[in-house]
Amino acid sequence: MFTGLIEATGKIENVSDTGEGKVFSVRTEWKDPDLKNGDSISVNGACHTVTSFQGRGNVFEFYSSYRTLELTNFGTLEVGTTVNLERSVQPHTRMGGHFVTGHVDATGTIDSVEEKDDGKVLRILIRHDPEFSKYFAVRGSVTVDGISLTIVDSHPGEFELVLIPETLEKTNAGVSWKPGAKVNLEIDLVARYLEHLLKSGKVEN
Repeated sequence: MFTGLIEATGKIENVSDTGEGKVFSVRTEWKDPDLKNGDSISVNGACHTVTSFQGRGNVFEFYSSYRTLELTNFGTLEVGTTVNLERSVQPHTRMGGHFVTGHVDATGTIDSVEEKDDGKVLRILIRHDPEFSKYFAVRGSVTVDGISLTIVDSHPGEFELVLIPETLEKTNAGVSWKPGAKVNLEIDLVARYLEHLLKSGKVEN
């Protein structure tokens, strides 16, 4: 489980094709490095397992299966790409974002980036499969590349975000979110379970 509050960014140092997946090596600088083999880590919003590490985790590797490559933007990641990182929550962690599972539901495409307030703020339009529009409510939560964000406007097949300076400084959004870029999307967990409950027909008045 994650919060969607990015702890650090990292750069892809190496990508190895295994035939049915890929092994990625990432270099970063944790504030309090403590990674170990088997730890869960969110990379661009997708939950992965650390398979090896150096320097208490400032360099680490993880494996992405063919299915992950199909469902996420990991098939497009190259050496030098900046990615968002978050370690799994602890019992004492403040829940400052929202509940994030690290299970990517779909990808979206950055359609436009508009500068506001002398470039300090960005207004982002993301296009996605219209099938998912019902999950993206105005002022609701969405996870984009692992970042917990609030939707400011939503229409069939697209929604808008406003990114503040803090988000641009601490995530990959300021450098990687250009028109045409593919991003990972995770539906709000509450919306997912509410839909399942309603479909089950067991909601009592």
